[in-house]
Order: sequence, then C-alpha cells, then structure tokens
Amino acid sequence: MVIGKQQLTAQSTRTIILVHVDGTQQVIKQTVRFQRSKVPVADGRITYSQWICQPGSPKEWAEFDAPEIEGCAPDRAFLPSEEVQAWTPDSKVVIVYNRFDNERLDDRYTKTQSRPPLIHRPVEEKKSGIPHGLGLRIAGLTSLFGLRRAN
Repeated sequence: MVIGKQQLTAQSTRTIILVHVDGTQQVIKQTVRFQRSKVPVADGRITYSQWICQPGSPKEWAEFDAPEIEGCAPDRAFLPSEEVQAWTPDSKVVIVYNRFDNERLDDRYTKTQSRPPLIHRPVEEKKSGIPHGLGLRIAGLTSLFGLRRAN
C-alpha cells in the first residue's frame, strides 16, 4: 500500500483464496486498519502522529488453518499470524485443494505449525559490480594460465 504524506487512515489486507477441486473459489480477507492525526506545531507547520491500529481492528493478520474437506487436501494447511504496519503491502495467498487417495496420503498434506510459510515475493536479479572476466584479470588469477604474476 502506498501512503500519502497527508493521509490519516491506512489499511493492510491479506486475501486468502481457497481453490476447491471443482474450481470454485472462496475468498477470505484479513484487514488491519490504522489511523493517525494531524499535530500542529508552534511555528504553524503540521506534523503527524504515529500510526496506531483503529479501535476494533485486529493488530495483525491472524493465523489461518485451511478448512478440512473430506477426500481433499490443501497445498498449504497453515498460514502463521503476521504483524503488519500501515505501510505493509497487501498480500494475496492462494491455497489449492487436491483430491487424494487415502492409501497414498503423503506427508506434505499433514497439518503442522513447524512448516515454514511460503512467502511470495518478487525475485530480484543478482547484480555484480564487476563484468564477467574482468575480476579474474584484476585479481591476478591470470597466473593460473601461465601468464605473468600480478603483484
């Protein structure tokens, strides 16, 4: 969420989408609402107070257990609670249910709180400050190839 300088309210929402075997979807939203106030300063400028949770709003995204559906298992059974701030971006989590054969139920469908959460963040490209090959010449590693030694 992008917060404007003069904005007095904000919210962060985690949207959980449950995709059932038949393709239907169930949407669950967890929203935390924040507020702040204008504070006039003696020289006539205006500053703002710290962000606080609005009365009646939860203080975090609550932990979530995927509902059990007979004959099906979710790809993620548990989402941990998560502390959010006014500037925390909205989050979207998709949980897909799959049919299983009771005789072949494997460990990945077992509910556990020790399983680390999967967090969907954009992948950043690795940037190297040294062009390929240049680092070898600078470090003097060309001596490995029978060239003069750099000292």
